[in-house]
Amino acid sequence: MPEGHTLHRLAAQINTVFAGHPWRVSSPQGRFSAGAERLDGQVPQHAEAWGKHLFVHLGPAVWQVHLGLYGAFSFRGDADFAAEATIGAPRAAAVTFEPTYDDDGWLIPEPPKGAVRARVSARHGWADLRGPTTCAVLDPTEYQAVIDRLGPDPLRQVMPGQGESGPQLPAQTDAELRATFLHNLSRRRISIAAALMDQAVIAGVGNIYRAESLFLERLDPYTPSNQLDPERAAALWDRLTEQLRDGVDEGRIRTVRTRGPRRHWVYKHQGTPCQRCGAVIEAAELVGRRLYWCPGCQRD
Repeated sequence: MPEGHTLHRLAAQINTVFAGHPWRVSSPQGRFSAGAERLDGQVPQHAEAWGKHLFVHLGPAVWQVHLGLYGAFSFRGDADFAAEATIGAPRAAAVTFEPTYDDDGWLIPEPPKGAVRARVSARHGWADLRGPTTCAVLDPTEYQAVIDRLGPDPLRQVMPGQGESGPQLPAQTDAELRATFLHNLSRRRISIAAALMDQAVIAGVGNIYRAESLFLERLDPYTPSNQLDPERAAALWDRLTEQLRDGVDEGRIRTVRTRGPRRHWVYKHQGTPCQRCGAVIEAAELVGRRLYWCPGCQRD
């Protein structure tokens, strides 16, 4: 499942190629026809990410997308449409094509391939959304309800307002977001490993960042959240913030910062020696997801 850094990259790309210009929206698959009709012909104001959710604001309407395990946007366009080819779960290489234009000067998209939930087109290119868990159009009240269910996102140090037609979110500093995270942990008896996957505790953390952050902070993944020392919880927040920012900058998750082919310390390295202490890395099922950790150096 794409983690939070991916959604922030996606929001930035949508802002670059679509925001401030009229677009055409359709649902080739047919499952988003009513929503596409509401969005079609509108001018997207801006896109934002909160955790694993993408929100595109169009006046009072907000397009919400959660990619889930398999969702992705693919982008195609001419030389004036600068966009990464695919953002999301499945990756696809860029495909070259000879652009042609309609009578209004808009690039004519290629026929949709596969189950395209939504297609958004601008003058110089288009994007296809496939396989999302959520694809819906919200009103401001519904949008706020989604936000209220989410924990703090380490990549949102300052929460911008949503414009005159939408709700105004309060600005928060990194210290305030960290304090909310610590408060959320203090109210839960579940393990810290389970808590990091709870989007109401912290938004945007997935299985890889969960495993890698706990390893680097030498935290036993089964430590009850409400028993975690506040200083160590704050250090965990800072570690996750650093990792997510690296993910935004690099477009991938690489937690081993030294040179070499190895990208992760413990994620999917079960049965091999820990690079730090030599103990054998273990894996187990926890709340429906695979947990990876080193029993030798993650004891606290």
